[in-house]
Amino acid sequence: MKSVLKIAFATSLVTFPLAASAETFVVLGTPGANLDAAVTAAGGRIKKRLASIDVVVAEGGSGFRAAVGGKAGVAAVAADRKIKWIPKGERAVFRDADVVNPPNNPAGIDPRFNLQWGHTAIKAVDAWKMGYEGHGARVAVLDGGFQLNHPDIAGRYDPSCTADMTGEGIAYGPNSDDDTGIFAHGMHTAGTIGAARNGVGTIGVAPKATLCLVKVLFNSGSGSFEDVAAGIIYAADRSVDVISMSLGGSLQKSEEGASTLRQLIDRAVSYAYKKGALVIVSAGNDGQSADSPKTTGTPANLIHLPSDSPQAISISATAPHGWGKNQNVFLDNPASYTNYGRSVINLAGPGGDYTPSVTGDCTVAGVTRPCYIFDFVFSTGAANSYYWSIGTSMATPHVSGVAALIVSKYGKMHPAKLRAYLNAGADDLGVSAHDPYYGNGRVNAARSLSK
Repeated sequence: MKSVLKIAFATSLVTFPLAASAETFVVLGTPGANLDAAVTAAGGRIKKRLASIDVVVAEGGSGFRAAVGGKAGVAAVAADRKIKWIPKGERAVFRDADVVNPPNNPAGIDPRFNLQWGHTAIKAVDAWKMGYEGHGARVAVLDGGFQLNHPDIAGRYDPSCTADMTGEGIAYGPNSDDDTGIFAHGMHTAGTIGAARNGVGTIGVAPKATLCLVKVLFNSGSGSFEDVAAGIIYAADRSVDVISMSLGGSLQKSEEGASTLRQLIDRAVSYAYKKGALVIVSAGNDGQSADSPKTTGTPANLIHLPSDSPQAISISATAPHGWGKNQNVFLDNPASYTNYGRSVINLAGPGGDYTPSVTGDCTVAGVTRPCYIFDFVFSTGAANSYYWSIGTSMATPHVSGVAALIVSKYGKMHPAKLRAYLNAGADDLGVSAHDPYYGNGRVNAARSLSK
């Protein structure tokens, strides 16, 4: 197998050595502007070019921002920043290493498929029976680190479109939040989309889709705006059909530079859209309504990115209550933590939830755990392991997987058309037409493939 790029270099993405002591800025230009000249004249130095969206990342001293802001062709400038992009609360519980020798499962189904209630909710099996498993679809997963030799991932990703934007290295490893180095947020989301049907572990929603694994966040879940934007552009330049982003960062609208950083992400998402990629992102885990905030001024004064980008699809989370005790329970309760609001939610997907009232131990498919755990989403982790987790981050890859199934049937299409298939096939739950929790509905693979 080819080695994976450690740093991405494309015609639109060029990097330069970083000085030891200088602040980093994103400089947004007008179309055709000579940003190199503007940066040099302001006493700065180019660190990275994102020419596709008329942006450069530059380093400069204390007077650089004011100096470059007055140059011809410069539309906006702001200090780049590193923030936490992995929504709060998304930690794994209960490693499950026993994934190879399960109790009785149907022939051709991987050992732990029967723990994946989300596939039932979105009618993934019905889509497979129709003959569509994601073949021909390319899905970029932008996240933290990945274990490339994981048995459920190794045969599913394309090394030519897999890269690290952070400089930390593509692999997931121990960090302050996970000193075991086992729970990898990126692995969990990638496995939900495309874990192989191979007699091991779990199965992705689109097990024959090709994954492009792009590390834009450090293993801790933090990352810079420049790396996230660069990752979107990198993926868009590699003919992907879907860009799946189980991440989100919030800024106060009043913060200095917030508007510029939003423009940076908006430009990157718009570029991906124009290149033919549908960007699917998590709505966030704050349990907040964008229509009637629970806390005065919040989130009315917040920018949540990338989900606030006009051409991104924002995903809320659903979950069962007590599925470990009764597999016939309703699977589509709005998750307690999910952000919601008619103005922000486009579609819903299985994200799991924690329900304290679900007590005792349960056994499902030969696995015995506290009953509440089975309401979580089960997927791949690092160190050849599998984990349960909850969050809008877990809902997003379910939707991305359904999008891949649609592409496997109808072929490559404009993102607007792919979005229309998702909307048309979604189950209209809650308030008719557009619900604050479900948006246009919880995705349904079989219905989308029947349109």
